[in-house]
Amino acid sequence: APVFAQERYSARLAENNAAGALVLTVRATDADWGQNARVRYRLWEGRVRGAPLSSLVSVQAETG
Repeated sequence: APVFAQERYSARLAENNAAGALVLTVRATDADWGQNARVRYRLWEGRVRGAPLSSLVSVQAETG
């Protein structure tokens, strides 16, 4: 299974950040070889003040 560099990640944002601003970087590795060592990232879909989290932030699936 992938292992994250930290157990938990969190970030605080200033109000009115520019679109596309970097918020947080996460890192995970997998000890398998080749394609089985590939790690992809995605957000757990939650809500923030009634809006879907995915409408506010996005994740680069390949890089975290």
